[in-house]
Amino acid sequence: MARERMIQAEPEVRRGHARRRQISRQHRRRRRREFAADHLSPAGGFRISFPRVRIPFFRLVAGIVLAVVLLTGVVLFLRGLKPAEAQVLPNALWLGTEWTYEIHESHDIRELASRLRDHEIGTVYAWVSWLQGDNTWRGAELFNRVKVFASQLKAESPDLALLGWISLPVHLDEDGYRLDDPDLQQIVADFSSSVVRELGFDGVFLDIEPVWDGDAHFVDLLRKVRLRLGESVPVSVAVPPDWSPLDADIPVPELILPGTEWSRSYKQNVALLSDQMAVMGYNSGLTAARDYETWMAYQVQTFAEAVSALGEGTVLLIGIPTYDAEPPGHDPEVENVVTALNGLQAGLAAAGPAAAWVQGAAIYADWETDPAEWEQFQLLAVEGR
Repeated sequence: MARERMIQAEPEVRRGHARRRQISRQHRRRRRREFAADHLSPAGGFRISFPRVRIPFFRLVAGIVLAVVLLTGVVLFLRGLKPAEAQVLPNALWLGTEWTYEIHESHDIRELASRLRDHEIGTVYAWVSWLQGDNTWRGAELFNRVKVFASQLKAESPDLALLGWISLPVHLDEDGYRLDDPDLQQIVADFSSSVVRELGFDGVFLDIEPVWDGDAHFVDLLRKVRLRLGESVPVSVAVPPDWSPLDADIPVPELILPGTEWSRSYKQNVALLSDQMAVMGYNSGLTAARDYETWMAYQVQTFAEAVSALGEGTVLLIGIPTYDAEPPGHDPEVENVVTALNGLQAGLAAAGPAAAWVQGAAIYADWETDPAEWEQFQLLAVEGR
């Protein structure tokens, strides 16, 4: 009888289970409809909502700490994979044909590279050529040697900014001004490209003299060089000092016409077309060391203030002399490593925040610098910096 009652009850039990499953399905469907209705925006679009998850507080804190630790580890690991940035050595040096036109053994190049590093010289203006009166480049038959030298020095000092020194005398004679010739300007621009792309230099150093205030043809030439080389190739220019500025309370040479200077706006025009300006802070014509230091400090300050006002553009190198006497412009008893660097430091102090645009000192020139001068430069410009 019990078995019969169980058999008779099975349909009822099954119907009960089915009823409960149906009720459960209806309940789930109703919850889904309610969820959709709750998350439908008035504009008819859906907004994403996440279910609330309750995490114990101590687990939440532990998870955050673990995530920070893992993220820090990943950052440090990736930083370790990134090559260290090369240190920019602040100073510069003019090198002549004794290096670029001659064949050198590997040990000579290593010694040169070591001397550059020891004196924190990160930029070199290495002689290439000058444009002759017939618009041909002097020493073209030796350009293969120039290329070899550039390759040797870059192999030894890959972080060095090696710039090809190109010279252009503006006047061939009293009536020979030639900077206004568009063809000549293009010749210089094309040769600048060859110096970089064929001879292996990082950029060019343009030594074009003399350039007086407001010379638009010089600016035109710089534009053509920049266009030919592109924005990524360094262009450095030699610029004259303000020899005899008006309304400046500094000593000025008697032999130079008053007002021989570049205006602030012209300095800025040149700065915007170049990456580096080497101010030739020598050949002042002054006869007293103290006067020269004051004059040099003015050059540093006035160029720094002009360039810094742009907020971009170029950096400055201040040229200092090591060459022998060339009267009446240069007297080494007046203009020398010590007095030039004294003036440079005074100018940096006077320039205030604008001093940040002065990268360092540029020695003119390697072939003129004796061991005593190298030692003075080491003490004052490197160790005393």
